[in-house]
Amino acid sequence: MNDVQRQQLGDRIAAGEASFLDRAGETAIEAKDRFTHFAREHPLTMIAGGLALGVLVSGLFPRSPTRRAAGRTAGLAAIGTEAAMAFLHQATKGARHAADRAERTGARTLDHWTDVVAEAARRVAEEATSLADSAGDNARAAQATASRRLNRAWRRSH
Repeated sequence: MNDVQRQQLGDRIAAGEASFLDRAGETAIEAKDRFTHFAREHPLTMIAGGLALGVLVSGLFPRSPTRRAAGRTAGLAAIGTEAAMAFLHQATKGARHAADRAERTGARTLDHWTDVVAEAARRVAEEATSLADSAGDNARAAQATASRRLNRAWRRSH
């Protein structure tokens, strides 16, 4: 390999390293932005995760207060779990009750509007029947009048 080839190879390696470092930097910036966005959207989750991580790291050391308190905290965790389960049970029970109430209200509203529309349709049908009867009466009267006039006209002409 001659000096020119070495130089070209070195340039390509340098360009590849620069490209890699640019992509790695962009990826790191995107990851930081996503993390920051998540932290702003879910601050309580971040606090809980930080506490959990701190407890885990502290538990790695033999003389840590976390390790000594583990026995006590297990009981507290069980109590917390039971409380959370009771809360979830009440919350789902309340949600089911609200859904049932909404269903009953919707059914009553639908029944009401069905009655209103049926009554309006009945009135329109009655009005249409009345108009049809009136139109029939008017047609018969017009036919009778026309018949009389034709009879008179025929009699005069003969």
